[in-house]
Amino acid sequence: MSESLFLTAAVSVAKPRLRAYLSAPALPASQWPHPQWAGVTGGAWGSRDELPAAIAECDRWIDGDAAAVFRELDEDELLFRFDEATGSLAVDLTTRVDFRLPSLIWSCTVLRGLTAFMAAGDHGIVTVTADWSDDTLLMLLAPDHTAFLDRDARARAEAKAQEIDIRSAACDADQPGTATEVIDWLLDD
Repeated sequence: MSESLFLTAAVSVAKPRLRAYLSAPALPASQWPHPQWAGVTGGAWGSRDELPAAIAECDRWIDGDAAAVFRELDEDELLFRFDEATGSLAVDLTTRVDFRLPSLIWSCTVLRGLTAFMAAGDHGIVTVTADWSDDTLLMLLAPDHTAFLDRDARARAEAKAQEIDIRSAACDADQPGTATEVIDWLLDD
């Protein structure tokens, strides 16, 4: 039985670095050591014992460059917006999933690859929720670094405040409509 997973991301990143990310091969989840994925386990998300198999399953789903991964998602409910003036990227995805933990890892992996292209001052947040859990997973993005936020209320509030500003700028941008059109616009310059 399929369930729904909801991902939102707000990232500050300059257009040349975003283009480089979209053109680069999507990195597998296994690139990051298993202990770094421990933040996605627990409760309704899945157990640590399931982590190795879930990472391997996720890696089988990732093929091509990041742009191709997002273009495949355009069949689902995907919003992809970028404001060139502010370097603000907003991504919203609602998708049906059959496997909870691999799907959660996959959703984090796709955007986690962006950290290799971020520069000093760039930052972002990825929020993942699902219809099978009341928990919200927050993943911070920074140059060559990701961190899953635990229940630290202050850190979560600061991250959410940054997300609002980035999302506002990106969603106000004047761009083509579909995610594929926005990705093509970014890559065709």
